[in-house]
Amino acid sequence: MKITNVETIQNKQYSNIVWVKIYTDEGLVGLGETFRNPEAIVSYIHETCAPYLIGRDPLRVNEHADNLINWTANRYIGYPTRSVEFRGNSAVDIALWDLKAKASNLSLVDMLGGLCRDTIPVYNTCAADGYNWKANSMSRSGVNNKIKDKKVIRDDLELQVLDSGELAQSLLDEGISAMKIWPFDEFAFPSKGQRISNEDLKKGLSRIEKIRNKVGSRIDIMLEYHSLWQLAPALKIAKHVDEFDVFWHEDPINMAYLKDLAEFRSKTIAPVAGSEALGTALWYRDALSVNAIDYMHYDLGWIGGITEAIKISGLAHANNRMMCPHDCTGPIVWIANLHISLAFPTAMILESVRAFYNGFYKNLVTQLPKIENGFAFPMKGVGLGAELKDSLLKSPDTVIKRTDVNDL
Repeated sequence: MKITNVETIQNKQYSNIVWVKIYTDEGLVGLGETFRNPEAIVSYIHETCAPYLIGRDPLRVNEHADNLINWTANRYIGYPTRSVEFRGNSAVDIALWDLKAKASNLSLVDMLGGLCRDTIPVYNTCAADGYNWKANSMSRSGVNNKIKDKKVIRDDLELQVLDSGELAQSLLDEGISAMKIWPFDEFAFPSKGQRISNEDLKKGLSRIEKIRNKVGSRIDIMLEYHSLWQLAPALKIAKHVDEFDVFWHEDPINMAYLKDLAEFRSKTIAPVAGSEALGTALWYRDALSVNAIDYMHYDLGWIGGITEAIKISGLAHANNRMMCPHDCTGPIVWIANLHISLAFPTAMILESVRAFYNGFYKNLVTQLPKIENGFAFPMKGVGLGAELKDSLLKSPDTVIKRTDVNDL
């Protein structure tokens, strides 16, 4: 079997997402995905990945993962990174694993060794339609500026600010017993994370307090900081937050500063999760060596794909840590996260966005995971178990770019 063509697929309605299809001379096609900086990713895939891949055996996934880091970039990609190269490589790697599983007539989870559990619990990241969809935008990061009528509650992102207690109750009503919010982000921007006023601290804390007042300890609260804070204000926030028994502090500071991160972890009650920003296997090696991290929260679409996740799973096992793959992006990465989480016992919980799987994901793929009473169930079928919908591929808003042997 040989690779014959490589395609990238974009749609202007969901312009932050890039899909990759890898075609073979035996008719099998693998599907991958990544997101953010899409135009640069598309250029990289066609300029660098496609010329390397075309004519090669798609089943030699480990070789291709290594070569796309080292050979094609002459080892100049950088470490650890969420660079365009790593994002493009991630989409390619997911597609190659999808293809390999299809060639073996297996689901991806079976290709990875089979189920180690029948279901996995989910937590809800409280985003909303439009969050992270669009390239070259803040994707609704400024929640307060969007609220016109406080009597009208539209989505989870607004509920974070307007009525976090009601948001928590609505999740419990669906059987979801864990939620992630970012109540302090807006206060970091004016000072670039260098300080937080007592007034702003109280505003952020009030959003957590409303959850506890409404539902007590029946729901776990994950706090996301998006790496926005310097160490001192991050510790100030954590000191007050910890009294609400939060589940974790996620990416509280710039996660490249491992000494500071280890100090933060040593001075807080709640564990530290990270890092969607830097979570390669090499970063985890270093973070674990200085006791800076508890939960391994990497993004499959940014770190190198499934091949890298397998390496991270080994580190998690060797260091007695748990994996909680990041997802607030597109459906293919989410589905791949599910396969990994069902295959490896080091996985603990699946990040999910109900506004996405109940919303725009349905416009994009043929099948989605079953979510019931707070748990995700295995996909059916071979490979990932999902394909892009014909309606997406045929949309006038969709741009498909192909490289084949005649273009080389």
